[in-house]
Amino acid sequence: MYVSHPVRRIREDPTPGEAVGLRVTAVDDRHADALAGDIAAIGTVEERLRFGGLRVTVPQARVEDVCTLDGIEAVETASTVAIDAGDAGEDVASEEK
Repeated sequence: MYVSHPVRRIREDPTPGEAVGLRVTAVDDRHADALAGDIAAIGTVEERLRFGGLRVTVPQARVEDVCTLDGIEAVETASTVAIDAGDAGEDVASEEK
């Protein structure tokens, strides 16, 4: 399972009382339904995404619990953006011009 660097940092040092938006990707579509149910017991499933993805909000203190669920391929912050291979990719803030 892939866990992004920002998620690892949150998992290691959560801010009490703060929530975080995550993108959780199931290993396949069959696991997405079960994963959504498991995450609903921890936080909120905000949106179902394509390819077995879920956009969720969980307390930072529960990120470790999310990472231990079965059927996960990847856990990233919800602000992950799709970009070309040469760019950083995660947590890139967009600027208004």
